[in-house]
Amino acid sequence: MPKPSKRDQLVEATKELLWEVGYEAMSPRDIQARSAARPGSLYHHFRSKLAIAEAALSEAATEEIARLEDVFSADTPPLEAVRRYLLLKRDAFRGCRLGRLVHEASIEHEELRRPVAAYFDAVRNHIARSLARAQSEGTFAASLDSEELAVSLTALIQGGYVLARTFQDEALMRRAAEGALSLISEVSRPK
Repeated sequence: MPKPSKRDQLVEATKELLWEVGYEAMSPRDIQARSAARPGSLYHHFRSKLAIAEAALSEAATEEIARLEDVFSADTPPLEAVRRYLLLKRDAFRGCRLGRLVHEASIEHEELRRPVAAYFDAVRNHIARSLARAQSEGTFAASLDSEELAVSLTALIQGGYVLARTFQDEALMRRAAEGALSLISEVSRPK
């Protein structure tokens, strides 16, 4: 396996730091130290802290969207896919790899907001398609709006992170997901 390029090392370090401390608390010096880059290396590859953060968030979004593709694969029954998404193993205390950045004022930068929004769009779309598929198969109540439920379930997971971090109790994250699954099972019909 080839050694990662210095650019790749800088981006990887930035992805880690964005998840650990966020954009605003992360400095170019932190990126340099984490990546073991020489002074000036960051600015050789990127014109600014914002530019490297955009590259790192775009990569992180692509990685997380690929993870969603696995969860929501076409051969998985639709309600099982939703259940698998809700019960994904997550690091509740670290927060969502992308969603945690929305609490910073820096999310107003289109360069930072765009990859985060792309990830949330992917989550909502996968959930909505799965619920709509379950409705067409007759295993989920047709009277419910799959798009609205997708928004609610996306918000529920992000809220689970907030509660877990606030109360330092990762069980709250799982309880939020299990509560949603209980509601889903109430409006599901066995096939």
